Amino acid sequence: MLIVSQNKEKVLWFGRAFNALEYSEQVDHKGKKETVRHTICISDGCLEEIAEYQTKERCLQVLKDFCGAYENECYTVEFFDTAAQATRPAMYKKNIVYEFPAE
Repeated sequence: MLIVSQNKEKVLWFGRAFNALEYSEQVDHKGKKETVRHTICISDGCLEEIAEYQTKERCLQVLKDFCGAYENECYTVEFFDTAAQATRPAMYKKNIVYEFPAE
């Protein structure tokens, strides 16, 4: 499955190059002011931020939506060669794109 980052500047191949999406809470300190950032990161051993939302709950909802898209839309029984499909019935991966919502 291809993933398009929230800012539309990155296209990532989930399930091949990257194998994990995770919520990350980062606290930035600037003087006496503390800012909490709620982000979704993709991991291949290192975390790379691909989306940021106002709350932890929104991040978790987006992750749940991603899981639904992956589960419901990522597989097919259709094969590009219909003649071969009769001799090789199976389930195949579809190439779909998931775009992280702006908000």
